[in-house]
Amino acid sequence: MGQQYLTESEKELLTAIGRYPHMSFKELIDYTNYKRLSSIVRKVKELRERNILWGPVYTLDYGKLCKNPLHSLMCVIEFEKDYETIIEYLKLIEPLVWVYRVLSSHKEVLIAGFLSSDDVAVAALLQLLKDNSIIKDFIVRARCHRDVEECPNFFGDPVPPLDTLYDPCEPPDISFGQHDTKWNECDIRTLSYLCGGYESVKLVEILKKERKLHDRVWKYDQIKYSYRKMIKNKLIERRYYIHPFPLEQCADFFLFLRTEDIGLTLRILCNFAKGGRIYREYSLRGDWGLIGCICHPQFVIDLMHKLDQVDEIKEKELYHKRSFPPGIRYVGEYTEFTYYDVDTQTLEYPYGIFKERVKEKLESEK
Repeated sequence: MGQQYLTESEKELLTAIGRYPHMSFKELIDYTNYKRLSSIVRKVKELRERNILWGPVYTLDYGKLCKNPLHSLMCVIEFEKDYETIIEYLKLIEPLVWVYRVLSSHKEVLIAGFLSSDDVAVAALLQLLKDNSIIKDFIVRARCHRDVEECPNFFGDPVPPLDTLYDPCEPPDISFGQHDTKWNECDIRTLSYLCGGYESVKLVEILKKERKLHDRVWKYDQIKYSYRKMIKNKLIERRYYIHPFPLEQCADFFLFLRTEDIGLTLRILCNFAKGGRIYREYSLRGDWGLIGCICHPQFVIDLMHKLDQVDEIKEKELYHKRSFPPGIRYVGEYTEFTYYDVDTQTLEYPYGIFKERVKEKLESEK
């Protein structure tokens, strides 16, 4: 699989960054064998260049953002038309955040991620595309809870066993918080960049982009205050994507699974490949569990066969990322929060407008 070697000091540094993502590099000195800040800065730069470390990025607590319910949707979409044509239509549904093309030998499939203030309306728009033969079929699964992310254990097994799925464990609290802070326009604009994709964005870059693209005259202190306000009130949480090997040497997949008991499903999610040299994140999607993994390709080879031996898992679906880079394609263009109403502290999308846009495009292409 090519060069995979990491020194003990590099493993300790990556482990510390994943465990304490909120800490500065200077603070990490106490948790590593590095003695100087300059050594850590240089090593982090090198790990980024080796495509092992991305970030920092930020996760968002939807419960704290607005007074109305806001969900993250994963939509599995089967299609036969040209891929870029499908993207053009999906982007008319504005809170489209990312697209993930799936590896499949017998049909074209992608997974699209949306923010949603009305899950039924999103499903209706996809049905409209299906009725007009733009897409062939679709599945919508909503996340009403937080994701749980776990960075690789660099001292663990790259192909971890799956014989501990039923072990007793205490899954972390995955509930969203409650809206308890009033957010202003600067807060929301700053948020759109911090949660806009998979690359780190500096506050000064936000300031420059807002001035250039939107002619907004924020001051740097305003952007900085908004950032600290969001961290303090736990609207956002800092994290890093840490890959077990250089990203181009990894496999990347989403696995949906379902049992007859949601508690058992959550326990399986919590125990799945735990302690291995694997990046994983998991969540509940209705009565389905979802696991996303970046791992050694060998881990995927007989994964479904191993899961076939688990009688309690009644259904499962594996979606292997088609290629990466680029892998997940971020398409949101920082528009997910455009419709946030600072007066009412709500975020509701105008699905009627999106529907008319889709109809207009359908009509123009007849």
